[in-house]
Amino acid sequence: MHHKKFKRPGKPLEMVNLIPMINLIFLLLIFFLLTGVVSKKDSNDISRPESEFGNEVEIDNQNTVFTINKKNEILYENKKLKIEELSNFILSKNKKYILDLDKDASIHFFNRIMKKFKEKDINKVFVKVIEKEND
Repeated sequence: MHHKKFKRPGKPLEMVNLIPMINLIFLLLIFFLLTGVVSKKDSNDISRPESEFGNEVEIDNQNTVFTINKKNEILYENKKLKIEELSNFILSKNKKYILDLDKDASIHFFNRIMKKFKEKDINKVFVKVIEKEND
């Protein structure tokens, strides 16, 4: 038995072509994936120390930022460093070195880090702080 398709006389069969719409959706998806801003997730939960007298310093891509968390771990670009390896990343006197220090980090550990900068004859190291709220 053969099945035949019948058309109604006088009325053309209307079908919606979805292929152009699907193409447009994929093009928009690709566009937004390529142009969207991708930011690094800051996985370090740092509680910065408070300061009444802190000065603002501009931070740019030329600066070297080391993060010291409350577990006394040194992180550089989200990679853990041992304190002995820190000297390998202190390369130039002309760079700004910034410590993003947790307020619960050990002062003894902080002093050991500062000795590494002193060994490389770096006299200025900046520490990120938050402004102390006046009561």
